[in-house]
Amino acid sequence: MEMDCRQVQHYLDDLLVTGPSEAEPPELAAHLEVCPTCARQHELAQETLASIRPSHKIQVSPNLKEQIMNAVVEIDARANQPREVPYKRAIQWKPLAMAALAASLVVVAGLYRWFGPAGGGPVPVSAFGLLTRAAAAEESLFNGKGIVHIVNEIVVKPVVNPELAQMRWLPVVSLEATGKLRFHQLRLAVKPGEELTIADQAWYDPATRQFVRVMMEADQLVFANSYDGERVYSIEAGTTGALRIAGTPRAADFQPPRSSAEFLGIAAGLSSALKEQDQSLVESAGQVTLADGSLARVVKVGFPRGGPEAANDTYLLFTIRAANDTIAEMEWRAEGESLLVTRRLKTESVEKPGIPWNLAGIQVPAGGSKVAPKVGISPDMVVEDVSIKRMIEKADFETYIFASAPSWAGERQITDILDVASPPHRMFAITYRAKDRRHVVLVQSYSYNKMLGPLVRTGKIVYQSPNGFKVWTGPKDKWLGELLLQSARGTLKDPPAPDCTGYALESPAGTFPCLAVNGQISDLELHALIDGLVPAKEYRGK
Repeated sequence: MEMDCRQVQHYLDDLLVTGPSEAEPPELAAHLEVCPTCARQHELAQETLASIRPSHKIQVSPNLKEQIMNAVVEIDARANQPREVPYKRAIQWKPLAMAALAASLVVVAGLYRWFGPAGGGPVPVSAFGLLTRAAAAEESLFNGKGIVHIVNEIVVKPVVNPELAQMRWLPVVSLEATGKLRFHQLRLAVKPGEELTIADQAWYDPATRQFVRVMMEADQLVFANSYDGERVYSIEAGTTGALRIAGTPRAADFQPPRSSAEFLGIAAGLSSALKEQDQSLVESAGQVTLADGSLARVVKVGFPRGGPEAANDTYLLFTIRAANDTIAEMEWRAEGESLLVTRRLKTESVEKPGIPWNLAGIQVPAGGSKVAPKVGISPDMVVEDVSIKRMIEKADFETYIFASAPSWAGERQITDILDVASPPHRMFAITYRAKDRRHVVLVQSYSYNKMLGPLVRTGKIVYQSPNGFKVWTGPKDKWLGELLLQSARGTLKDPPAPDCTGYALESPAGTFPCLAVNGQISDLELHALIDGLVPAKEYRGK
């Protein structure tokens, strides 16, 4: 019997810990022939074993004990020396403001790659390995023989702090008739101190790729998306503002997404490929006993280190069942408080969906209500590959563009993103992917313009260009570079390089774009980049 991907992951985990003890099972070879991802992981696991296997006998030095004791004495002496008090900046990073800024970049659906199938390297027995196994287990839920019915609940926690309360939102993904995914924001207009629960149900048929997903708050429909094999359905606002069901025939080249978990799973909107380079973002957070008495392990996924404490204290927790590696719960925490919890209540196989594939009979909210709903959907949280014209139209601040691409990089791509720290404003990420991996990212946003001024001006100016731009640097440059580059992983593909850096810019219009380069850059190259910035509305190129 052929192995599946999860069984192969377990086999490789054991292999990396204990080493090969016997010939590999024939069912493993059968799976590797048809699964290139597992084949690559198997190949890298073998390379890892070969690299750590001793090539000669190691003998201990006869004076090892003396060397260790001398080192202990030296360490103890250094520990007792008076410590230098670090320079304290006059203006501190405002904790919640910086957490919101970080969230506006990182927790953006489809941009930053928190969670997903293993990326192509060996998966060690670790928090990172457990997370990749959980991703495989989540994906396997949608690959059975019958219709799968999944029930989740999203619990909005009663956060009292108003700034934290505004951070309670989630990405929601829908499928378009083109087969592409569309990213939205689940908007939660819940007052500080209030709590509510959203029911999230999905049915999926692996044989036909038909699906239904609906979200309800009490008896109020919040979101619906489905595919009946011929049309894609969703709810949308009509000309009067009332919601209605809209069905669009699938495009001629329609292809459903390769991963159903990307738009139906518990972490939908946050899913893509974790690479081995991302291990520093993933750590173990202990074990827990679930309400049903079963054991689970908790994995913490955070921001790049080295930034403001508020960003370090903003993270996701995945609770993963020990018995089968499935995700029982996903929690978003900030400043020591729980903001949102998504729980898996049920996974079952059924004969037919509880709601028709074409959403027939579903109750759509009537228009004209004077009471604002507590839950809503803000469409197009992320719009990829937009034009300069769209950026100019959507921005309510001066935007800039490089007059020409960096000499070492390729064509640009502009991504239009909801500025979640200051909705409904938009932010724009301009990326240039380079063959030598020195990718360039320029991010401009309303929130940056509003919040960054007092912070960057506590640094120092390293360059002032003829076109009126100032380049500021400070102690958070590397963290800023990692944050910007991580947020653009969907376009750039590569992780931030160890020598990446970031720069806060001050434009002639008083805005504060942020620039990142994925590698070393000379002063001459940096100056050429800054000198090439022009107002987008004056740009005459393509």
